[in-house]
Amino acid sequence: MKSLWFAALAAAAVIGATPPASAQQPAIPIIVKDTTSFYWQIVLAGARKAGQDLHVSVPELGATSESDINGQISILENAVAQRPAAVVIAPTQFAALGPPITEAAGAVKIIGIDSAADSKAFTSFLTTDNVAGGRAAADALAAAISGGTGKAEGEVALITSLPGVGSLDARAKGFKEQLAAKYPGLKLVADKVADGQPTTALNIMTDLITAQPRLRGVFASNLIMAQGAGQAIAENRLQDRMTASSRR
Repeated sequence: MKSLWFAALAAAAVIGATPPASAQQPAIPIIVKDTTSFYWQIVLAGARKAGQDLHVSVPELGATSESDINGQISILENAVAQRPAAVVIAPTQFAALGPPITEAAGAVKIIGIDSAADSKAFTSFLTTDNVAGGRAAADALAAAISGGTGKAEGEVALITSLPGVGSLDARAKGFKEQLAAKYPGLKLVADKVADGQPTTALNIMTDLITAQPRLRGVFASNLIMAQGAGQAIAENRLQDRMTASSRR
């Protein structure tokens, strides 16, 4: 549900600094990580609704893959060139998006959502507590394994969608911390980083099933990874033995 509020809150944060809507509405484009993703389509729907409620034009922008870092940078540069009132962006990668966001902030207000970037130039930044999200995923995985076997014990794995993404790194951190603090019976035997593609997650999970025959569960750090991992589990007919946990 918080996803639906991201864009609305971001628009509200800057609307007070823009001229009142008259003949031409102020523009606040939103740049998401992947316009084809169901999750980001929900975020765009929130932005669309905020634009209607606040009488703001909200161009919906973004690459077609979370791994297209250069594509998002180009989209940001083009958006800023249109001289909008502000830009809302969910940075695809912490390090790479830092300098472009800092440069863009010299011309317009930049509102960050979801994932951080290596920049101090954001006018405001809205996100969930992803470390807490990772901890919740560990709790959910432990509960599911315990529900099937009676004990939170066994081998588990972690699949992160992309390297260097602030939200995903924080989820992995929270997941590992919670395993160490609360679930000594759960052993993390694999910590894999993919390339943002569901096929890669499918291949990673398939390899894990072969290499780790005692694997009891997996935490996939986002929806795309969960789809690939889930497909591998289903294709190998391991739904009764293995549990998958995911965040958005």
